Amino acid sequence: MEPEITGPLRVEAGVYRAGAAPGDPAPYAGEDSFTFVRVKVRDGDGITGEGFTGRFCAAEVAHLLNGAVAEALAGPVSLPELARKLNPRGMTGVVVSALSALEVAFWDLAGKRAGKRVAALLGGARDGASVDVTCGFPALEMGALVEACAAEVVAGAHGVKVLVAAKGRSVAEDIARVRAVREAIGPEAGLIADANCGWDLQSALEFARGAADLGLSFLEEPVRGNDRHALARLAAEGAVPLGAGQMEQSPERFELLAEAGVAVIQPNAVFAGGIGAAVALAQAAEARGCAVSPAGGWDIVNLHWMCGAMGAGAVELHRAQGRIARLLMARPPEMSGGRLVVSEAPGLGLCPDEEALAACRVG
Repeated sequence: MEPEITGPLRVEAGVYRAGAAPGDPAPYAGEDSFTFVRVKVRDGDGITGEGFTGRFCAAEVAHLLNGAVAEALAGPVSLPELARKLNPRGMTGVVVSALSALEVAFWDLAGKRAGKRVAALLGGARDGASVDVTCGFPALEMGALVEACAAEVVAGAHGVKVLVAAKGRSVAEDIARVRAVREAIGPEAGLIADANCGWDLQSALEFARGAADLGLSFLEEPVRGNDRHALARLAAEGAVPLGAGQMEQSPERFELLAEAGVAVIQPNAVFAGGIGAAVALAQAAEARGCAVSPAGGWDIVNLHWMCGAMGAGAVELHRAQGRIARLLMARPPEMSGGRLVVSEAPGLGLCPDEEALAACRVG
């Protein structure tokens, strides 16, 4: 599934680091937490598509987009042809990140050309999705953590996500924090613990066993490197369902996650190869009996393919990433009645704040 766009096109990419506004959550994954790559693709009629990928090797991704990609798209070449040229051996890393951003931009461009939102181009399965809100940040002390999560559930969130394996806390401390949130939000609301690949197998097993009575929706990416053997051991334990995949880039890796017993597959279009790749991965996961719930931020992109092509599944609303969304949309998606609703505007519905983006451009 690819948008039908070929060159010649003008390509321009840059690296940006979104700054904080009062009340924004603090970064928890390093100083570059809110660094991202933006690529603009302009056709002969002057219509521009916008695409994005995350912080990993951002300068190198932008360099590839401004170099080999821009050179190739100056002539009559399609995205599949370009992918075969740049990635003939199915590599991951910089090349897939660059192609992810480019493919997202192609969908945005296709939607603007057609006067339709991307979700409609993908089938328009639904106009909105239920929401799991990432709000349980490591910097929050217990009282503030419980208050933040409870407020999201009161506002209608399908569930909340609490980050664990961070700030040097012990497994026992993390279990206590998640337990306090469960007591505050009640037994019906969804509750996800997200370790961001932070534990070894023994620590993950200790957490899963200690949290087995908390009714977790799933435990997200508990072990380092998404090690499939460790995940299989955890899945066999059966204490809690597992989720993984938010920054994986290879279809084969997603297959291995499902084979390991991961119950919730989590492709993110800005990392996994683009919107078409995310849809294909999600549909393959559903065929295996897995649930689908993208993670890793970028709801402004993932909402479109989840609502366009998938009839079920929640979308993550990442409160810490709000500072990026504000740069790209005048009114970023917000929960209404417990759902995120897709904008009616063509393409991805973006309205970039060019002045603010220029101020936070890196290099």
